[in-house]
Amino acid sequence: MLCCLSGWLCSTLFYFAILPAAILIGTKLIIKKLRGKVDLTNEVDIQGKTVIVTGASDGIGKVTAEEFAIRGARVIMACRNLQKAEKCVKDIRTRTTNGELILMELDLSKLSSVRKFAAEFLQKYGGASNPGGLSILVNNAGLAIAPGVRKVTEDGFEETFGVNHLGHFLLTNLLLPEMEKAGNVSTDPSRIVIVSSVAHVWGQINFDDLMFEKTPLEDWKVFSKFYCNSKLANNLFNLELAKRLRAKKVNVNSYALCPGYVETNIETNILRDNPPNWVWMKVIRPVLSFLMRKDAKEGTETTIYCALSKYLTHHSGEMYRNCEFWDYSKRIKLSEKDAAKLWEVSEKLVKLN
Repeated sequence: MLCCLSGWLCSTLFYFAILPAAILIGTKLIIKKLRGKVDLTNEVDIQGKTVIVTGASDGIGKVTAEEFAIRGARVIMACRNLQKAEKCVKDIRTRTTNGELILMELDLSKLSSVRKFAAEFLQKYGGASNPGGLSILVNNAGLAIAPGVRKVTEDGFEETFGVNHLGHFLLTNLLLPEMEKAGNVSTDPSRIVIVSSVAHVWGQINFDDLMFEKTPLEDWKVFSKFYCNSKLANNLFNLELAKRLRAKKVNVNSYALCPGYVETNIETNILRDNPPNWVWMKVIRPVLSFLMRKDAKEGTETTIYCALSKYLTHHSGEMYRNCEFWDYSKRIKLSEKDAAKLWEVSEKLVKLN
């Protein structure tokens, strides 16, 4: 009797604990092995060059700023909360004294703040005072709000779309002359890096109601459609931007990327404000987190790859993840027609011309 019970317990333990754990651990190791890595031996030299990272006071942005500083760059940390950013700089300085870390205020939810930032940057670090121009612009800052919630910026834009797309759209266009200047004085192209997300595959751009002022919001429980829409806008922006840069024949490249599943304050805030059901929180999310989650440094690697890899010197307008090209056949087909239309609409919304 005891032998039968012991055998049953061993079988149960094997099939319901040991085997699943072994499968999970094995899958995690395979996934981690398939991730690309930054090749430090094949990077352009950014010693003394000027770069801007938006949203650099936390998460991926903070690590991105630190990686640029380690390589000797002058890093403009464009942050909404300067007090938080100051603590970030102190923390980075405990690990490296290389490069420069310069704080500047930027609130992407306010077009007035975007214009003020650009004007101050040009005054302090542009023109004749910096013949080298702006070598790298990383549009990293991002906002996600709880599903089912709609907020607007002071300019009247749906908040996620306004911050994630329109704010960066205006900023990039205002800084383009400095980026073109950097490209003119270097054999290496200056680079615009747009941190997007795999969430763009669930996005949809409704040109008849971009701000969802008339369309009823039927949102998912886990993540917001507004966020997905804004990430699709990021990719369309990248597509049209690269096309326009090629037409101008300037030495400036543009890239979009998905950093992967990185647990940041964005996710933490959403889960706090609108927690999904028990099955998601206690079963699905822990498994996905164990298998897929990257820490902030791992999540930064594709950003650094797009910003510095020599392999990408002759590429522009494409998207990357895990430090490699993301094949168009494996994701949503981006429409050049939609990209051009979004650009025209965005110009009008931010009053660029």
